[in-house]
Amino acid sequence: MKILVNFKSGFKQIFIVPKSVLAVEFRNMAKEIGGKIDSIEFSLPTRRQQSNCSKSESSERIVRLPERR
Repeated sequence: MKILVNFKSGFKQIFIVPKSVLAVEFRNMAKEIGGKIDSIEFSLPTRRQQSNCSKSESSERIVRLPERR
């Protein structure tokens, strides 16, 4: 799964993470790497893409995880 992390410093980083990693674990890991997090965007394949692994039909769904307060 591709995950885009937007840090409060303005830096952006894309991570490739196994689906087995919990969102909270990943957020803590990303925070240690880049500092305070502004937002996290999870890029999940659509159901059609999961069953039909055709690169010509690649579309992604973005899920945002808000910063914990």
